Amino acid sequence: ASSVGSSLILAAQITKAEEQTKHCCQRPKMDLEDAPQEDPNAGLSVGTVHAAFILSAAVAVALTFGKDLIKGKLSTNSDVGGQTPQFKAFQRTYLTVYLLMMAGDWLQGPYMYALYDAYGFKHEEIAALFVAGFGSSMLFGTVAGSLADTLGRKRGALAYVVVYAASCVTKHWRSYEVLMFGRVLGGIATSLLFSVFDSWLVAEHASRGFEPAWLSTTFANAQAGNSIVAILSGVLGEWIAGTTPMRVLVAGSSGGEDAAPDGAIMWGGYCLPFDAAAVFLLIGGAVIMTTWNENYGDTKQSSGADGLRESLTKGLLLLARDRRVLLVGLVCSCFEAAMYAFVFEWTPALTAANAPRPPYGEIFAAMMLCCAAGTRLFGFLAESRGPEDFARPLFVVASLFLLAPVIAPSNYVLALVAFLLFEGVVGCYFPALGTLKSKIVPDAQRSTIYNIFRVPLNVLVLLVLLSKLPTQTVFAVSALLLLAAAILQHMLFAAMRGHADVLDAHGVDAKDPLVSV
Repeated sequence: ASSVGSSLILAAQITKAEEQTKHCCQRPKMDLEDAPQEDPNAGLSVGTVHAAFILSAAVAVALTFGKDLIKGKLSTNSDVGGQTPQFKAFQRTYLTVYLLMMAGDWLQGPYMYALYDAYGFKHEEIAALFVAGFGSSMLFGTVAGSLADTLGRKRGALAYVVVYAASCVTKHWRSYEVLMFGRVLGGIATSLLFSVFDSWLVAEHASRGFEPAWLSTTFANAQAGNSIVAILSGVLGEWIAGTTPMRVLVAGSSGGEDAAPDGAIMWGGYCLPFDAAAVFLLIGGAVIMTTWNENYGDTKQSSGADGLRESLTKGLLLLARDRRVLLVGLVCSCFEAAMYAFVFEWTPALTAANAPRPPYGEIFAAMMLCCAAGTRLFGFLAESRGPEDFARPLFVVASLFLLAPVIAPSNYVLALVAFLLFEGVVGCYFPALGTLKSKIVPDAQRSTIYNIFRVPLNVLVLLVLLSKLPTQTVFAVSALLLLAAAILQHMLFAAMRGHADVLDAHGVDAKDPLVSV
C-alpha cells in the first residue's frame, strides 16, 4: 500500500467487500423479528459523511489552487524552480507509467475478499490467502530487489508487469491452490512495485543531469495522482463488476454453476476488475518498453547468483555501517505498519452496532481526497524546512489521531475526523520519505535496500493479521508505532545534521533546500 499498496493498499475495504458479497451471493437472511433493531441515530449518518466528503474536497482544492488564486493566476508544479521542457517530458513519462501501475493495483483491492468469498471459501481460508501474499513479499522481496539492482531496474519493472498480470489471471480459477499461487505472485509483485520504480526514477533523474531538488516534485505529483487514481479505480471497478454476472466458462469437477471450489474457470462479475487491472498493467509495460532506458545498481558486481549474494551482502553491510540508512528504513517500517493496521481496522472502528452501515465508499473517497491534500501540504512545508525536520512533529500528531477510537470508541464523528486528518499525514509522508530515501540510500543498492526495509514491515503486518487483537488495541499499537517513528525520525534528523558535510547518494549536499511543490 499500498498505498499503497500495498498498494498503494490491498485490503482497503475488506469489510466492505464482505458486506457486498453477502448481498451478491444471496446469503440466507434472518427473519425480521429475530434481527436486532437498528437505531438510525446511532453511528455515522449519511449527512455527516456527505459533509466530510465536501469538506475534504474543499481542503484539497484550496491547498492545490489556493495560493495561485490569491496571486491571481493558476500555475502547475512544472512551472516551479525553472524546470526545463526535457524534465517536464521525463516527469510526464514516469508519472504515466507509475499511475498505470497503481491503477492495476487499486482495481484489485476492493474485490479480492469478495471474489474469494464468492468462490465458496471459508473466512479462515481467505485469511490464509492474504497472509500468503504478505509472507511472499517478505520472503522473496529482498531477492527480487537485488535481482533488479543486478539485472536492471527496467527489467524489474517489466517483471512486475508480467508477474502481477499473471496473478490477475489466476483469479479466474475457482481453485484454492491456483489462487494461493496467485497470492504468492501478488506478494512478489508488490515488493517490486515499491522498490523498482522509485529506484529507476532516482537513478534516471541523476543520470540525465536534472536538478536534485526537482525530484521532490515528481514524488509529490506521483502521490497526488495516486490518490485520484484510487478514487477513479474504485468507481471503474464497481461499474465493471456489475456489467455481467459471474458464470462458469470451463466446468470444473462438479460440472455445475454452484459456488463450490471445484477448479472451474470463471468469467464475469468480480473477475472483471482483475482483467481490467491486467490491461492497465500491460499498457504500462508497453510504455516502459518503448520509453524507458535501462539502469542498474552496482555495475561492478558479478551477475547471476554471485551478483545476487554480493548485492544482498553490500546492502546489509551498508545498513550496519551507515546509521542514516538504517534509521530511514526503520522509520518507513514503523509508519507503514501503522498505516496497514489502520487499513484493516478503519471500517469496524466507524461501524456502530445496531446502526445502519455508513457509506464506506464515500468515506474511502474522502480519505483519498485528504491524502491528495497532504501531498500539497508537503509542498508548503518543504518551502522552508527539509522533510527530515518537519516529519517529526507530523508523526507525533498522527499518533494522536489514531488514539481517537481508543479514547472515545463510541464517538464515530470524532473518529472520522481523526481518520481523515491521518490520511492527510499519509499523503505528506510518501513524498517526504521518498525525497529522504533518494538522498540517503546509495543508488548502487537502492532496490535491495528498499526491499530489506519491507522485511520488518511485513513481519509487523503479519503479526496484526494473525493476532486477532481487538480493534481498540490495534489502534493503540498503531499509535505507539507512529510515536516510535517520530523518535526514530528525530534520531535521523540528528544524524543528518551530523553528516552535513557528507554528500548524498548523488553527490549533492544533504542540506540543499527543497523547492516548493
